[in-house]
Amino acid sequence: MVVWGVMGFVVLVVGYTLVMFLLGLRRTAGKAAFAERRQFVVFIPCLNEELVIVRTLDRLISGGATNLTVVVIDDASDDRTAELVEAYPHPRVGVLRRTLPDARQGKGQALNAAYRALRDHVRVHHIDPTAVVVGVLDADGRLDVDRLHLVDRAFESPGIAGVQIRVRIHNAPDGLLPRLQDVEFATFTEIFQRARAQLGSAGLGGNGQFTRLSALMELGDEPWSDCLTEDLELGINFLLAGWTNEFLPEVAVSQQGVTDFGRLLRQRSRWFQGHLQCIPLLHQIARSDRMSIMARVDVAYHLLNSVLMLVFQTFSVVWLGVTLAVLVSRPVDTEVTAAGWVVLYFLAFGLAPLIAIAYRRARPDVGVARCLLYAHLYVLYTYLWWLAGMRALFRHVRGDRGWAKTTRTVGSGDEAGPATSTTVSMPFPVVDLSSLPAVEAVGAYSHASPRQKVMS
Repeated sequence: MVVWGVMGFVVLVVGYTLVMFLLGLRRTAGKAAFAERRQFVVFIPCLNEELVIVRTLDRLISGGATNLTVVVIDDASDDRTAELVEAYPHPRVGVLRRTLPDARQGKGQALNAAYRALRDHVRVHHIDPTAVVVGVLDADGRLDVDRLHLVDRAFESPGIAGVQIRVRIHNAPDGLLPRLQDVEFATFTEIFQRARAQLGSAGLGGNGQFTRLSALMELGDEPWSDCLTEDLELGINFLLAGWTNEFLPEVAVSQQGVTDFGRLLRQRSRWFQGHLQCIPLLHQIARSDRMSIMARVDVAYHLLNSVLMLVFQTFSVVWLGVTLAVLVSRPVDTEVTAAGWVVLYFLAFGLAPLIAIAYRRARPDVGVARCLLYAHLYVLYTYLWWLAGMRALFRHVRGDRGWAKTTRTVGSGDEAGPATSTTVSMPFPVVDLSSLPAVEAVGAYSHASPRQKVMS
């Protein structure tokens, strides 16, 4: 009976994944050329990021985008993060310093502080908030700045509140663990995010997230919550408010993968607990009249998937242990037929071929054989989520919400130590947005979003 239950669940997961993959293969119609350029204000929350922050700024500024402003949010760092940013020699880079006890209250609170400063600035200077896009980037994020115009174009659709771009792991060649994280992100984007974009329910991530300022303003003073996955909750709140989210695979941001198993387990436990914190939103999702049925089903599945996988993997671990015990105790009497081996392979690696296809699509430079190998290893890697889920569930029941930041390491690329410069620091806001040609100042702006204007 347990075996049939496990097989039924595997068929459901494989079937749903296959449908999403096929849906994601659909191409959307090309959008017309656009004339207006929005002002991008990129927030980079930082806590002890001196190892990577200067080179991240170098890559952003060297992209040559004239409509890009970078605000580093220093959350009471103990190292030289704030000093390095203040000394950075460019007028479109600045730092917003947060001090204790207000600082270190989570990434969401740091983002909210910068958002309120930007919102107040926009109001004082009578800037149209629909012409301002807020980006969120990790301190080690490597953004395709030269393709930022594609993000700009995505916001031509008035109903879109958020745009998420593709995430890659730039130190994947450093070892198997970061490589499997690269497979993980590629699988999620190629199979699920592409399909969710077709449904208008694409998820927002903590790195490479872009949101319309006017949409954030609809959510009040604190659009980001203290949830451990504040990005996930923000995307769902946009959907509940009647907006849609877009996924843009043509633009990418890369980040550093975790190279230590213990730190990776802690990070994934934090993400798992964040999903648990968002499960109460299921009630609002089920009752929402602003989301399509398919979008509601998809978001509900996404929220519940972590719990379902935890249950499934628990049964799987127990079943595998019992099976091995039987094979060891009675090797002569136990015979597995060819069909039995096929069933066992399907139960264990049913999704591996699809994962290999997805990874090959995301990384065409990786050979087919290696993609197949990584796909099978990735299936085993997913049991990391079982350990993370058990740990997160225990913490959630106890009411533990605090987590230590995942530290950076020196690896492939340019994480080689902090650079220095000697120019004068500048306060936030770093530039007068009203003076930029990309943003037109207006006498007064409406709090009604473009989506609401279209609906009315």
